[in-house]
Amino acid sequence: MKKITLISALLLLSLGYAQSLPLDFESSTTPYPFIDFDGGVATKISNPYVSGINVSANVMQIVKGAGAVWAGSKITMAAPLDLTTERVFKVKVLSPVAGKKLLLKFEGAGSSFEKLSAPITTANVWEELTFDFSSDAVNNVNNQIVFIFDMGTQGDGSPSSTYLFDDITQMAGTGPVLQLPELPLDFESTLVSYPFVDFAGGNTTVIPNPQQSGINTSATVAQMIKFPGEVYGGSIIQMANPIDFSTSKIIKLKVWSPVAGKTLRLKFEGSPVDPDYGAFEKEAIITNANIWEELTFDYNVDVIGMPVNNNDNKIVFFFDFGTQGDGGPNSTYLFDDIHFAVDLKTTTFETSKIKMYPNPVANQLIIESEKEIQKITIYTVLGQEVVTQNPYCTSTTLQTNTLQNGVYFAKINSNDKESTLKFIKE
Repeated sequence: MKKITLISALLLLSLGYAQSLPLDFESSTTPYPFIDFDGGVATKISNPYVSGINVSANVMQIVKGAGAVWAGSKITMAAPLDLTTERVFKVKVLSPVAGKKLLLKFEGAGSSFEKLSAPITTANVWEELTFDFSSDAVNNVNNQIVFIFDMGTQGDGSPSSTYLFDDITQMAGTGPVLQLPELPLDFESTLVSYPFVDFAGGNTTVIPNPQQSGINTSATVAQMIKFPGEVYGGSIIQMANPIDFSTSKIIKLKVWSPVAGKTLRLKFEGSPVDPDYGAFEKEAIITNANIWEELTFDYNVDVIGMPVNNNDNKIVFFFDFGTQGDGGPNSTYLFDDIHFAVDLKTTTFETSKIKMYPNPVANQLIIESEKEIQKITIYTVLGQEVVTQNPYCTSTTLQTNTLQNGVYFAKINSNDKESTLKFIKE
């Protein structure tokens, strides 16, 4: 079978020939519309190695062309793959050379996600690879499966660059299916996945807090290492949902740097509405060495890139952007506790029309308005939401006896407008 173009693949899909898992390439009527890219050529052939764990009649073959580094092929399925509970995929493979790996990637309407296999242990023998996405960032809207063998290494178009695969199956994993993170983000939950994707020489992992002191005594934090010679190294984390900046455009997070004067660039991207042009970012300076401090990123002003939106679902972290790392202690950074702060710039009507008393308050805070109050949200000075109420009346009483002593902000939505008032709990 010759290489199938994108147009012919779409035509086959329109005729009802699309695939579903499990996928074994045995049908005599299904054309298996693979789309090749970057020098890869996928073909359905008779199994040349009927032995061991694979005695099926037909398999898929991928030849990696001469000089091709990222060569591969992908197939479009009949419907998006559902990974709600079944997040483990298995693929039978045969490689002419031991030690090669298969990258299995899922693309489509949502953000792509991928996993690299363990090395293939034996040459010219069928073996089964397992790809477990139980603790990874996934979605249920992607409908394409991508296969790339020996990614990053040039092929030569010969038998040494010819790989076989077969019997793609999907099943439930043995571990828990973890949820994706949302803001505020503190890296403490055992039920949440923290799916960092590294790039350009950055490496981020969640570790026990090695610097429990000052403003951060939490158990776990994120650590980024910037490798030798890397200038733009960083990491991206996928969030559960698009990040909503409609209430506040101020982000705070705690950082620890081995050297004062370094910067952290915080970028938001991944908009499914406008993935190419929806990114925006801002940079802050770390003023101290070897001590936790809190940085503030105010996206009301001086934003790099596009205007702030409510569609981006990824956060990108760059430490010391534009400067080479060394991979050692001087290029090792910690960060934690990412959250929205109260945005005092959003007041849109006179606070005199809102009455709040007593202030300071002990047990009960009374809020009155000339118009109906739709929502009241109480924040700490760090921007952490502690109380939310929807009274739908002109006067309401909040119980404050459980709040710790200190300064708080009340954000009040009334008559489709918003005001922020400060009070003291004592």
